[in-house]
Amino acid sequence: MVRHKVPVLYYDFENGRQKLYQRTLSRLSRLSVPEVKAAGATGAGGPAFAAACQDFQEMLGYLRVINDRKLNAEIMRRHIDFIRHETRNEYTVVVIDSLHKLPFKEFSEQRTGIDAWLRQLEAIRDELHVSFLILSELSRGTKDGYTDTPHMGVFKGSGDIEYSADNALVFSPNWDPLQTSEDQQRQNNLWLVASREHTPGLVARYGLDFPYWGFVEQE
Repeated sequence: MVRHKVPVLYYDFENGRQKLYQRTLSRLSRLSVPEVKAAGATGAGGPAFAAACQDFQEMLGYLRVINDRKLNAEIMRRHIDFIRHETRNEYTVVVIDSLHKLPFKEFSEQRTGIDAWLRQLEAIRDELHVSFLILSELSRGTKDGYTDTPHMGVFKGSGDIEYSADNALVFSPNWDPLQTSEDQQRQNNLWLVASREHTPGLVARYGLDFPYWGFVEQE
């Protein structure tokens, strides 16, 4: 999205800004993360790495990675207002990675904190016309895995997200993580589990784009 000059606020509580930047450069340059690190240190990445760095530098004008553990709804509103002013764009996408790692300092129970955040995010969405992409942990299936056809029950640890989300999607592996397999055989399914506008079902299948931290749509 940022490559199309769409402002994105990425609230990261999982990986850290450095890892996100390295993995983005890996996808852009088609170099592995160790190769990206080596290229950055020695300048030996070649034209592909130089072009990726230039592209990424332009993307940073529309991307903000934030990992403020003191985050609250009012601070988020300020972030949205600021990036809109800075980019002169009224449309903003907010990514939250992940719902379970948002600060819940005012609540003793995670479920209560998640529900409170969801209400705040709904209000921000409606007031400021922001699109949210919220990552959430899933409950395991009947066989202690993710091979079952997804349903709303997999979000049972995510508060009332089934009532808040316009579209609820599940990205799940269609392979056994405990089995050694070729990277191209590691197929993943994207399911639409619930939607206000569309019929639930399988959306697409993706193969792992190793070692470039991406996925390739297969159908």
